[in-house]
Amino acid sequence: MPSLHILQGPDKGLNIEITHSPTLLGRNSPDLPLTDNTLSRRHAQLTKRNGSWLLDDLNSANGTYINGVKVSSPMALKQGDQIKCGTTLIVFGGEPTSGIPGEPGGSLRIDPDGNIIESAIMATVPSMEDSVIIAGPEASSAVENLRLLYELSAAISSIFDRRQLLEKVMDIIFDNMPADRGFILLKQPEEGGELSPEVIRYRTREHQQKITVSHTIVNYVRQHKEGVLCSNAMRDPRFAKGKSVHNFGIHSALCVPIMARDQAVGVIYVDTTVATHTYAGDQLRLLTAIGLHTGLAIEHARLYQAGVRAERLAAAGETVAYLSHGIKNILQSLQSAADVVDLGFKKRRIETARQGWTILQRNLTRIQNLVLNMLAFSKPRQPSLEMIQLNQLIGETIEMISSQADEKQIGLITDLDEHLPSIPLDPSGMQQVLLNLILNALDAVKPGKGIITVKTEFDGENQQALLMVNDNGSGIEPKQLKHIFQAFISSKGQGGTGLGLAVVHKIVGEHRGKVSVTSTPGEGTVFTIRLPIAGANLADSSSTTAGPASPKDDTNVT
Repeated sequence: MPSLHILQGPDKGLNIEITHSPTLLGRNSPDLPLTDNTLSRRHAQLTKRNGSWLLDDLNSANGTYINGVKVSSPMALKQGDQIKCGTTLIVFGGEPTSGIPGEPGGSLRIDPDGNIIESAIMATVPSMEDSVIIAGPEASSAVENLRLLYELSAAISSIFDRRQLLEKVMDIIFDNMPADRGFILLKQPEEGGELSPEVIRYRTREHQQKITVSHTIVNYVRQHKEGVLCSNAMRDPRFAKGKSVHNFGIHSALCVPIMARDQAVGVIYVDTTVATHTYAGDQLRLLTAIGLHTGLAIEHARLYQAGVRAERLAAAGETVAYLSHGIKNILQSLQSAADVVDLGFKKRRIETARQGWTILQRNLTRIQNLVLNMLAFSKPRQPSLEMIQLNQLIGETIEMISSQADEKQIGLITDLDEHLPSIPLDPSGMQQVLLNLILNALDAVKPGKGIITVKTEFDGENQQALLMVNDNGSGIEPKQLKHIFQAFISSKGQGGTGLGLAVVHKIVGEHRGKVSVTSTPGEGTVFTIRLPIAGANLADSSSTTAGPASPKDDTNVT
């Protein structure tokens, strides 16, 4: 089954199997949902046609590229191809293209008791031989071997799933060498280091039969770390009467070690009937070099997966650390408020208890907002759109937090466009956006002097609704501005979790809108959100920007 491996981007390390055709790729795809905001909602599509998988771009804003080539019409994918969509880099793990795959469990028998006729070793090549590539009989053969190894290195350097990697190695072997049957064995740590078949391949269905290989040969290759050329005809007593080797299906075989960190972690075995082809020393050297490259790629994949796991653990630890600070501060405030309420009851001072209860309510709201931000940020969601009057939603939100503005003596002003039509919004999601922006502004302005303006406009030319939250607070430094929408980046120290603006960016992106910020230190900040009107050409959130305020128009977002 083909699959996609995310190599770079917000979903780095994710493996997704392709289970049906067609399969949609995009932010809101039911098949392959990705969190990269530079992707369009319907970015590209995978389709299986005549046994091959094709990738087609669906008029995405940022385009789709295969191995650096822009996709303008459906293009066929090969295993190991790199797909670039926005900031996401994907490796395609395709189905085997050469030969017929066999079942690793039941198609191979390694004879440990010497009951089969032992193969004779006719030639060996050390796995670390310096001339392993160039030592062919002709210069043209050496050039071809170099080309093959370059193809192998380019293909497997970007595959990090072990099974896909080994399938690709076997594809290249069957495409470039005479082989009727082949398999790859790897050492299994959980099984005491015993070799286990990972990939088995046949050239045609006529060759599809149980492969029986000598235990002596496999052990020799592992222990001596040498590739061997062998034939099972050399010691066969049936040839004493001069019968044809063709009648008995005698095989010429190559078996080479897979080397990783000077250890033989497995073997590659291929064979062919002597009547079809007899292997020579140059082919043994070539397959030995392939074994070396395969071992390096396996080790590279192992280190990469370990790095991904370490990054995930580090990200989880960082998340816990940031959230712990925020939750700790809220809990401390709750405890202080509870103490004030308790003191008021004990001394029968209702006014004191009321003050404590006000603090308690405010911190309960902070907990609710934190939980909502965590839920909104933690997973992709499809907004439940309704035709909503944005001005009305703003009025309800202002009413919710007006008491906090009054307490700090901050002016909370609305300047709403009466001609703004109803637009498709997720009410709960957009209210979360408004809360985060206004609460951030409340923290940024000075008590008794702060003014926060919430403004709406209708942009008839671009068929967009504009929402702006403007404050006269301390502003944002230019070096912080470019990271403003990243998670866990906060200028409030331990007073913030760094989730608020990341959630704003995410929810606006889910509405196919744009959010931008302009700020001048010491003068204030403007957040501008552009939302599409129903029936308009929806905008891609990849153009989300952050920059310093314009001297002419501090709401300019272009």
